[in-house]
Amino acid sequence: MVKLSVKLLSILASVSLAHSAQIYTCTAPNTVALTFDDGPTKYTSSLIDTLNKNNIKATFFINAHNYHPYADESKEAQEAIKKAYKSGHQIASHTYYHLIESSTSELKKSLNKMDSFIKSVIGVTPRYFRAPGGNCGDSCVKTIEGMGYRIIKWEVDTEDWKSSSSTSIKTLKEFFNKKSSNYLVLMHDSMEHTVKETVPWIVNSGMLNKYKFVTVAECLGEKSKMYRESSSSSSSSSSSSSSSSGSSSSSKTKTTSKATTKTSIVVKATTTLTKQVTITKTIAAANTNVISNAPNTSTTTTTTTNTESGNLDNAVAPTGNAVANGNAVGTETNVATGNAVGTENAASSTVNNVVPSNNENVSLMANTANTDANSGSIASSSLPSLLTFIICGLLVYRNALY
Repeated sequence: MVKLSVKLLSILASVSLAHSAQIYTCTAPNTVALTFDDGPTKYTSSLIDTLNKNNIKATFFINAHNYHPYADESKEAQEAIKKAYKSGHQIASHTYYHLIESSTSELKKSLNKMDSFIKSVIGVTPRYFRAPGGNCGDSCVKTIEGMGYRIIKWEVDTEDWKSSSSTSIKTLKEFFNKKSSNYLVLMHDSMEHTVKETVPWIVNSGMLNKYKFVTVAECLGEKSKMYRESSSSSSSSSSSSSSSSGSSSSSKTKTTSKATTKTSIVVKATTTLTKQVTITKTIAAANTNVISNAPNTSTTTTTTTNTESGNLDNAVAPTGNAVANGNAVGTETNVATGNAVGTENAASSTVNNVVPSNNENVSLMANTANTDANSGSIASSSLPSLLTFIICGLLVYRNALY
């Protein structure tokens, strides 16, 4: 019972500490969070190689304008930041100029500037922050916490910035011998001896074989919340994907509908055009006057339209005893020798035959009437005459309907 109470109090204390304004320890058991401040520097890329080789994840609290070459000016320094991020290490803010401004407004401006810089390099905005030297008073904490940051301090300080690697290693040995549930370690990748001596010792000492090297966010159980975009990225991506799918489907439906409508319109237009062309051809054929006085001409048909009555009249210009074959004789139609006849008693030079006005009179001969070609007579075949008669009959019937 006593052991259970102690464990419960320990858990509650860890949870309370992890969610206080400034965080000093990890909460996930058997984890080690190695943190490096003040970079990137000329040693950072080499450090990342060592960490990657040993499958160690760490956290880099970086500045934009601290060590030369400055990260906000150097492509090489920015590549080191990208390298760390792409390798799965956590990138966090350590202020822009390695400075906590005394003015709240200036501090906010500086932190926002740093966030913008980091996002411009790796595409995300840090959620974790550490003040230079850990120096952040109540007002500073209130401001930074109010901006949504998780303020990180440390449990183990190697003090590598003011000592040699031997001193750092001695400090680490003392802490690791305590066999704590977890460790939150502060180091600096601006120190050559840290990169080349202390970190290799941590990897090879064997003192942490039972621990897992993780980022600060992971040691606090917040692996998915390293960056401000992390908490909403999954749902946003899902929503965006769903929306895109819906939009795509809707777009396809609309496109299909439009295509169908266009096809319908084209079909209708084609049908209408076909009808118009058919009617036009029929009328054109009916209105075509073929008059021939030349030898060996087979058929001569003259078609006129009565503009007042709307009836289609056909006149044939016979010569002598030639008979109009297959032609309906309309009202008030004149037949003239060798001349096209107009409507309403059009005058002709020589009128041989005048057919009285009578809608019921139709002259039709199925046989061909031929005269001597040398005397300029007209030869008419039965088939064309029959077709002409049928077409004219249909047109007369059509006009009668309308």
